[in-house]
Amino acid sequence: MAFAERKLFVERWVKSPLKVASVTPSGADLCRAMAEGAGAAAGRRVIELGPGTGPITAALLHAGVAPSDLLLLELDDVFAHHLRTRHPGVTVVEGDARRIGRAAAAHGWTGCDAVVSGLPLIAMPLSAQVRIAGGAFEAMGPGGVFVQLTYGPFSPLNPALVRRLGLVGRRFRWIARNLPPASVWVYRRRTAVN
Repeated sequence: MAFAERKLFVERWVKSPLKVASVTPSGADLCRAMAEGAGAAAGRRVIELGPGTGPITAALLHAGVAPSDLLLLELDDVFAHHLRTRHPGVTVVEGDARRIGRAAAAHGWTGCDAVVSGLPLIAMPLSAQVRIAGGAFEAMGPGGVFVQLTYGPFSPLNPALVRRLGLVGRRFRWIARNLPPASVWVYRRRTAVN
């Protein structure tokens, strides 16, 4: 990642530490694991929540997702502008992830294959988790996957929410070399697993 992107990330973190998940952008190994967890490949349609400066976005594109098959939902206007400049052809929507269902429908993204999230869900209240995860599964097709990173040792989605939405979650990968170390979790509808 370029120095200018690291600087931008840290500046935005200093301005709004509760809105940015980490003081540093996701490392390359973590970004590749997120793309793998999403099954990123040509022909897959993916929504990314909280892309920040776009390291996971770059990994999704590198894995074969076409720019026209990638929708980014970013709350921060400075990050959104940066993403539009860095990734032409990618749909960047400036908005709140709690409105993912509305954003997906407005841009014709219902039935997508995966939603990838770099948001600090574990630190959010259950009501926000319900709207984000519930909206993600509304935006996806029946076999869709929700991929979430976390810096803690446990599932980033509240267990009550996992049960309520009928999901199955598993730790897909542990990335010890990330700063800080991180886990990638993948959630699917229970009916898609059976």
